[in-house]
Amino acid sequence: MSRPAPAPGRRLPISRGHRVAYAGLVLFTILLYLRPNELLPIGTFPIVRIITIGTLLFFFVERFEQRGPVSIMPKPFKYLLAVAGLSILSIPLGLDPASSFAAFTELFLKILLVFLLTINVVTSFRRLRLLMEVTVVCAAVVGLFTLYEYAQGKNLVEDFRAAGALGGIFGNPNDLALAMNVLLPIAVGLGLSRPHPISKLLYFACAVALLMTTVITHSRAGFLTVVIAGVFFLVQLGRRYPAVWAVGALAAVALLASSPGRVFTMFDASGGERTAAASASARWELVKRSVAVAGANPIRWTFGVGLNNFHIVSIKEKVNHNAYLQVFNEIGLPAMIFYILFLVSVIGITARIAKRYRRVRGYRQVWLTAIAIQTSLIAYAVGSSFASVAFHWYLYYPAAFAVCLQQLLPRAERLPIPREVTPRVWYLRRVQH
Repeated sequence: MSRPAPAPGRRLPISRGHRVAYAGLVLFTILLYLRPNELLPIGTFPIVRIITIGTLLFFFVERFEQRGPVSIMPKPFKYLLAVAGLSILSIPLGLDPASSFAAFTELFLKILLVFLLTINVVTSFRRLRLLMEVTVVCAAVVGLFTLYEYAQGKNLVEDFRAAGALGGIFGNPNDLALAMNVLLPIAVGLGLSRPHPISKLLYFACAVALLMTTVITHSRAGFLTVVIAGVFFLVQLGRRYPAVWAVGALAAVALLASSPGRVFTMFDASGGERTAAASASARWELVKRSVAVAGANPIRWTFGVGLNNFHIVSIKEKVNHNAYLQVFNEIGLPAMIFYILFLVSVIGITARIAKRYRRVRGYRQVWLTAIAIQTSLIAYAVGSSFASVAFHWYLYYPAAFAVCLQQLLPRAERLPIPREVTPRVWYLRRVQH
């Protein structure tokens, strides 16, 4: 694959279609994270549902007027549609069809529709960057609320672990840590890519808030995810900016210094009531239970026990604590294969983009965006091995960002043959992009 030429003065294309739908998507993202029903005195008024339906109506009406296809069909979206189709087929075959239907319509269908909306209305790099910025800032606000409540000794699990201040998808400490870790690389990428010092300071501050929120959850899975994703991110950045290894070392020291001793005790008996060995043993029992539930029954291997039904046959009503096994048990082996293909495909998209633009100065911002999204997806791939989050929002925003970036780039590559740039330490200076 040929690399694009360096283009110091060139901007990525700007499209002005679907303005209302895009505005609705941004508003939906803000409401998804900040949960207005808990912050405002509006009770159970379905403001998020109303905005979602209205945004989708505007999008589909405009699509109909343009007489174009309902959606673009990149390969990751096809994989996601396959998972959705198998989910529908599993509903009548599940142990509790009513519960499966409710889980599909209340969460996974929304994820599917918002993913469709995102990959179709984010039609410029400016729109992609703004959506990423909104997502990071909203998550940082949740993190700041959580840090404040933790300092006050409120909303704690097991008397020492922070839970999300706004509840919902952040209510569990492990899920909260995963949500923060997934967006942490994107926050750092935004800080590195913005030219203005104030913008850099804002997004680096968001990154610090996300990292500190992960620390106070005292999540072993969250800690492992930070380490693995952090090393991966440093390796990617170090190929172009060798000095980042020093920055990474300082960040590691700061993390260890800021943690109240828990980094050294979270894996032994002094880290809390439940040791790492006991937790690992319990999770291994759930793995064996997952295989036993499928047994020799071809229906369970093919269609699972139904969405949100594994707890019925689990040990003491527990969930899988593994997103891959969750898909296997609830929707079946074919769905798990498509789910993994979906995750691998979006990681592959960002890997190819990062490799293509690593040495091209005119596309520095594209390269930074690609490796930030790639690291975010790696963080999810690691963290989701310890949490039943396959049908939560954590994966699908970074995945949609990857697809959007892939769709935007071909329109920006109408340039002559590139000139290779040999990476040197002096290239740490800010370049035009």
